[in-house]
Amino acid sequence: MNLIDALRSIGFTQQESIIYITLCKHGELSGYEAAKISGISRSNAYAALSSLVDKGSANIIEGTSAKYIAISKNELIMNATRDFDENIQVIRDNLEFNLVTNNPYITIVDTKNIINKIKNMITQSKYRLYFCADKKILDIFSDEIIEAYNKNKKIVILSPEVPKFSHNKFYKSFNYESFKLIIDTEEVITGTLNQALYSRNATLVQLIREAIINEIRLIDIKNNISN
Repeated sequence: MNLIDALRSIGFTQQESIIYITLCKHGELSGYEAAKISGISRSNAYAALSSLVDKGSANIIEGTSAKYIAISKNELIMNATRDFDENIQVIRDNLEFNLVTNNPYITIVDTKNIINKIKNMITQSKYRLYFCADKKILDIFSDEIIEAYNKNKKIVILSPEVPKFSHNKFYKSFNYESFKLIIDTEEVITGTLNQALYSRNATLVQLIREAIINEIRLIDIKNNISN
């Protein structure tokens, strides 16, 4: 995510983002100056400046001709955080959600969405997790896994390389083209970081669990033969 995308995610438009960044870089500017420096048409620059003022992200310096100045980065972050927290509280207090009871198979697409889902699963786990994945994927979730381990949750890892984070049991496995994660023997996600299948379906969870257990048995047999 670049800076403009980040600003858009907190409510700025594309043009507001560009104008705000321009003000931050150049200090107080007139509408004409902001338009010239940013490359945005004068009418759109003035509209963006007016909107930034309305949102509290820029202020007008009164003088012989109106000039605009951006609020500080710290103020912007505090305002955005405050707005976010207020919105989250409204959602928490007012959104009704009926849990699905038939445990469907859900397809999740896009790397960001899949990463967020896995992080949430690990964070919300109660007892244990079994994670089969290459080190590159495991490293993405190291913070969440460390937190789970520190809360005395059982962490079992199957991977070609030993992870640097703490775990209860490690099994050296082959390279994985996809990952498998089981949480508390209640939910599973498997696939790649481009597309993954998630479910709380007991049958699927059991099938994936048995596949992991069989893989562990084969690893143990292989290790015993080697020794």
